Amino acid sequence: MAPTLKLTYFDARGRAEATRLALCIGGIEFEDKRVTGDEFAALKPTLPFGQVPVLEVDGEMHAQTGAFLHYTGKLAGLYPKDPLEALRVDEIVLALEDMTAAIIPVFYEKDEAKKAEMIKECVDVTMPKWLSSIEKRIVGRGCEWAAGDTMSIADLCIYSYWVNIAQGALAIVPTNYLEPYTKLSEIGQKVADHPKVKEWNEKH
Repeated sequence: MAPTLKLTYFDARGRAEATRLALCIGGIEFEDKRVTGDEFAALKPTLPFGQVPVLEVDGEMHAQTGAFLHYTGKLAGLYPKDPLEALRVDEIVLALEDMTAAIIPVFYEKDEAKKAEMIKECVDVTMPKWLSSIEKRIVGRGCEWAAGDTMSIADLCIYSYWVNIAQGALAIVPTNYLEPYTKLSEIGQKVADHPKVKEWNEKH
């Protein structure tokens, strides 16, 4: 029997989009609950770590994006059963999470002069370091997708960055920022071209 799923996040791609797309591609029904800032403030005391996104499975609430991305990836057939293939997927997903963690403080900095310095560091040093390393790892494997010859949650994470940058949602970088990273851009476009992803984007 399929679980009853409810994913709660803001009305944005952000940290929830890869999970949404995994469920969408897998043809798995779920409630896509999108909250406002005020609704989040009221909800926050009830959340496991005071953060969204959260995923409810048969009424039980679970936190940590990486944890339920793996879970939904398994449900959708987008996470390998082979341990070595799974390791390759995890490597890419966690590298992108590390890059995200390095970027996030920029958006909370109040001092404008310091913020400008942090943005420059992110754009010129931090992001190129991570992106070039991830690109090199993927190209070195000679695979069609990020971690093998079939799509996985690693590709959905790459797509989430690719589409957010391309559409200007990551305001610290220009929309063509990923162009030099040809494999990452290729993966982003291939995910975007997936029929179920196209259908999802048309509706949302």
